[in-house]
Amino acid sequence: MHVQFVLGVKNALPARREILEFEVEQLKKNLPDVTWTAAGIGRHQLEVNHWTLELGGHCRTGLEDNVRWDKDTLAKSNAQLVSRVASLCAEYGRPVATAKQARKLLSL
Repeated sequence: MHVQFVLGVKNALPARREILEFEVEQLKKNLPDVTWTAAGIGRHQLEVNHWTLELGGHCRTGLEDNVRWDKDTLAKSNAQLVSRVASLCAEYGRPVATAKQARKLLSL
């Protein structure tokens, strides 16, 4: 099983680290073998990517959640956003999943 947290949706779950930490704590307490992903919508995407890697989760990134590279620049492609997260993985000592590993993780 894999759980996904989506933060930063207007009138829903705000992008606040303490909320993600609480959700992850509850998940580990109640379903200790479950893997998880977090996504930040819009301007929250990169910040949530950092939190997720630090807390041991998997990142969701891409144009479906955010069309900007930064506040002044549109992202060129999904590949550009994915490449940024792959680079972040190294900063946190986290390996990047292969396509095969990602499909298995997501039961695809």
